[in-house]
Amino acid sequence: MLRIKGSLTISYEPPFYHGIFEEETVHSYRVAQVNFGTAVPKTRFIYSYLLTHYQDLVFYEQQQDASLALHRVNPKRRQRLARKAIKKVFKGTKAQQTLQKQYRTKKHAVKVHKKSA
Repeated sequence: MLRIKGSLTISYEPPFYHGIFEEETVHSYRVAQVNFGTAVPKTRFIYSYLLTHYQDLVFYEQQQDASLALHRVNPKRRQRLARKAIKKVFKGTKAQQTLQKQYRTKKHAVKVHKKSA
């Protein structure tokens, strides 16, 4: 019998509330992130969101080693893995991407200037 374990963690990263959906089976670990907005999400809102939009969630999958599947994984480690998986895919907002590009351009210009001097 296939056993699927799921959880939802709501975190506040100013100014938004984020929901991190985690699904774990013997062979894989999947995670998806949802932005709930600036207001504290109420239980009935989360429940209705699950009923209507759960099939639309985009899960990012990580295959688990056989060694990890045999023993219980610490919840903090699972959170770190989820954060790491999301960070690989999540590129940030347009503003964050623009600032990052500006930072890289400035860094490159300084590097070129130091080389020529």
